Amino acid sequence: MPIFFRNVKTFLQAAALTLALAPTAHADVQKFLIPAGEGGGWDTTARETGAALTKMGLIGGAKYVNYSGEGGGRALNALATSKDYKDALMVQSLPLILRSLSGVYERSFRDVTPVAMLIAEYQVVVVNKDSPYQNMNDLLAAIKEIGKRKPIVGGSAKGSLDHITALAVLEAANMSSKKLRYSASDGGGDAMRKFSNGYALAMVTGMGEVVKQIKSGELRALGVTSAERLEGFDIPTMKEQGLDVVLANWRGFFVAPGTPDKTVTKYADMLAALDKSPDWKTVRLKYGWESLYIPTQDAKGFLEEQEVTIRRLLNSI
Repeated sequence: MPIFFRNVKTFLQAAALTLALAPTAHADVQKFLIPAGEGGGWDTTARETGAALTKMGLIGGAKYVNYSGEGGGRALNALATSKDYKDALMVQSLPLILRSLSGVYERSFRDVTPVAMLIAEYQVVVVNKDSPYQNMNDLLAAIKEIGKRKPIVGGSAKGSLDHITALAVLEAANMSSKKLRYSASDGGGDAMRKFSNGYALAMVTGMGEVVKQIKSGELRALGVTSAERLEGFDIPTMKEQGLDVVLANWRGFFVAPGTPDKTVTKYADMLAALDKSPDWKTVRLKYGWESLYIPTQDAKGFLEEQEVTIRRLLNSI
């Protein structure tokens, strides 16, 4: 049975975004709280968002704070409790729910305030350009034979989205999870360093974290977890290769609890304008992201649905 997350088009149709923001209304430098080190999906999303909002004149500039630790849990706790981040926008994604359910985080999305969801990013499995594996079936055959000796590298911790993706692919291939050795990393940059050493069979990560290496030919993508091939990329889907896996990772922004409603609305309107801009479309195509604007009033319901889906996925795997 395929693994689906809620269709992004439903939210796009529901979001009536007829906004006209005055650039002079948002001249302050905006702080972005990033729950991991540089080079990963959270970092890229926050920095591209800050750069685009600055270019549009919706903020006067951006300050980025990389606050890693506990798989993102330290930043979540800081946003929930520290006055140092009362004016910060924290980027988060599906692991917020995954790690809360698995006990990695002491807190959950209920301890902070969702502003809006912004993008969806698909997972991809890549190998080095000189790898003998040409498709997912080749890789699965190798995992079956030597998977306990040579690992699959992921861009995040055990039990994370990257790990879950690898397990979901094995489940779709009717293979035991015991065949897999997963090597965890602290973000996309750390995963690339480990993978470049050549001791792993393949790497599973978010598309945006390896898009440059795919385009340059340094890495070869064996499969992507989208329902259809991504625009601008010639990467076969998992479904094309007989693996019934469709899996998207949303990314959005949160603020501290108790943030005034008018401030939350200001941020949501800025992100809505960003989502509709031609410059942001260019950014999305660059990284293989899809539009997923979900406004504040719908975000809590979306997160609750995600929690149900992820709990079911964890129980099945």
